[in-house]
Amino acid sequence: MKLNDADILRLLPEFMREDPAVKGLASGINELIRAAGQKAVTARVWDQIDQLDDAQLDELAYELDIDWYSAELPIDRKRAIIKNSDLVHSRRGTKWAVEQVMADVFNGGTAQEWYKYGGKPFHFRVTTDYPLQSQDIVERFRELIAVTKPARAVLDSIEFAHEGTTTTWTLTKPHAIHLKMGGTALNL
Repeated sequence: MKLNDADILRLLPEFMREDPAVKGLASGINELIRAAGQKAVTARVWDQIDQLDDAQLDELAYELDIDWYSAELPIDRKRAIIKNSDLVHSRRGTKWAVEQVMADVFNGGTAQEWYKYGGKPFHFRVTTDYPLQSQDIVERFRELIAVTKPARAVLDSIEFAHEGTTTTWTLTKPHAIHLKMGGTALNL
């Protein structure tokens, strides 16, 4: 039996089916079940997130109160944020939540607690290989970390580490060199 066409009367023993009170009660229950069945069909959003467009994802994020969500993000990042939002909400205030939000928004990053790098108690720092293109990136990182970090924790720094190969020229001959570059946003 489907919720959309539920008939409680059919589930009852035959001797009860003729009672007018039972018929009325079964009819009322059928209406309630059918209404719930209609809502269940329209509530099927979680298994269809990969088919939703930008506007639908933005609306869903608003309804779910995801305060680390941004409408300017690419659609794949929006989907990742929404899919993990319940877990992040339930684990907010943990290292895991900070790292998950960085993974969803910036494709990765790690949080290192104070005792692992010799910092002050309840301090931490964040490391990522996301390209540091402007001060806006630093601000976005700070905003995201602020909504997911433990309330007592203090962010010491955000370290942006980049690694890659480039070509240099000496007169007319190219040379490939491997570079490791980094930048740190301090005094946050």
